[in-house]
Amino acid sequence: MLAEIKKVVHGGYGFAFSDDKTVFIPYTAPGDRVEFSVVREKKHLVFGRVERIVEPSPLRREHECPVFGACGGCHLQHVSYEDEIKIKRESILEDLKRIGKISTEFKNVLPSPERYGYRNHAVFKVDEEKRAGFLMRESDTVVPFPPEGCLLLPGEMREAIARIPIEAFEPLSEVRVRMDKDGGIHFWGLKDRVGPPEVLMEARELLFPVSRDAFFQINRFLNKSLMDLVLSLPRTVRRKLLDLYCGVGFFTLPLSRMAGEALGIERDQTTARNAVAAGRLNHIANVTFKRGDAEKEIGKLKDFDLVIADPPRLGIPKAVLQGIVRLKPQELIFISCDPPTFARDAKAFIDTGYLLSEINLVDLFPATYHSEIVALFRRG
Repeated sequence: MLAEIKKVVHGGYGFAFSDDKTVFIPYTAPGDRVEFSVVREKKHLVFGRVERIVEPSPLRREHECPVFGACGGCHLQHVSYEDEIKIKRESILEDLKRIGKISTEFKNVLPSPERYGYRNHAVFKVDEEKRAGFLMRESDTVVPFPPEGCLLLPGEMREAIARIPIEAFEPLSEVRVRMDKDGGIHFWGLKDRVGPPEVLMEARELLFPVSRDAFFQINRFLNKSLMDLVLSLPRTVRRKLLDLYCGVGFFTLPLSRMAGEALGIERDQTTARNAVAAGRLNHIANVTFKRGDAEKEIGKLKDFDLVIADPPRLGIPKAVLQGIVRLKPQELIFISCDPPTFARDAKAFIDTGYLLSEINLVDLFPATYHSEIVALFRRG
């Protein structure tokens, strides 16, 4: 079957039409003419796999990783970084218009200073033969790292992975690796060593103890810029700050400096402990962290004039969204790594009377289809 790719949409899929059906084909570029096979089909939608590039797009370029297209770690290496940013920008704005009925433009688009070597953290898989790598897209099959390692990881991390003896790997397991603030490389899940209970990370001169499974922003080149952007959003000093899904306090602690008091809500117990430790370590006394589910806790709260929410990819649950609206904060900072759910939730806030004051794109995940949206909503 043949198709001409019109554009690249969320998920890194090339979008096309064939035989009156909408076709989604990964690892394609706008303008490609491809021969493809059907991977799965439902009603008028077809998900395909490239069998042959009949006529390459002018945007297409040689990818730099030998396992690109097999490994599911990257999605856009076959276009330049400049074109990758354009693709992401256009895709997100289209999602906002199609799903959220929002016509807008980004105030800032912040690219990563480096397209590769940016990840300070990764979880990789080990196959039956004790080979390490990432999973094939939409599969449980491990694609072993190429000899030079994964380009998304810093050189020091790639070298440390290459030095791991094969005896240290457990077949059909996963290994977590993190680079700390001083460049130290730490592993969890190996048989020949035990990883530390936590490592120390840093952003904007703030220190964060981070446990093995706790989330910390992964782009080591953009963490300070992301924090600076969020700090620039509130228009006035606020009396009370609420940070939902606060994690280790990455945004809570710097934002607390412009509030009388701050409360962070975090579901995971270990991560909540990290946040408390970070508050003490940085000598910030006006912050309280509470372990709890945002859906349950928000109903107990009142009187917050600045709310920040950085939810998982599924977006803001209805109960949390309703709770935020009930609190009537003057300003809401909404951070999202999933444009479709952001568009849905943004529309819900606008329907209740909030105005989208500004929206920004931060490319935290170069070479992949993922990116970060940072938006400010204000009460109308």
